[in-house]
Amino acid sequence: MALLRWLLVCSIILLSCICKQALLDIPIGGRRDASPNDPGVHQALQFAMNEYNRGSNDAFSSRVSEVVRVRTQIVSGLKYYLNVKIGRTVCRKERKEVTDLENCAFHEQPKLAKTMTCNFVVYSIPWMNSISLTSNECT
Repeated sequence: MALLRWLLVCSIILLSCICKQALLDIPIGGRRDASPNDPGVHQALQFAMNEYNRGSNDAFSSRVSEVVRVRTQIVSGLKYYLNVKIGRTVCRKERKEVTDLENCAFHEQPKLAKTMTCNFVVYSIPWMNSISLTSNECT
């Protein structure tokens, strides 16, 4: 019986150490690096670019040329912090959104080629089917 108690106590201590370590790895409310290949990141980036193109006065659509860094933050939903490089494509804007920007080549002519670094913050509440671009800074 004493051996059983000793095993139970050791198991509880071991389990609490494992749980403590797992909690230390996830900063609650803090920003955490994320993979650009994550489906949620891809959706947030696509949304950010659609909003960027909708709001710009450029005659051509832009698209991401390089993902520099992606971070996420769990709040009352999920915030995506996207640091990307974007470039002007050869696809002209139309009244409706360009649905497949990935197939639009970048301008090669120096007069038309335009690249910028952008920081987007996208706020998503998936269970409410809500997504918004809360910050858009491009230089």
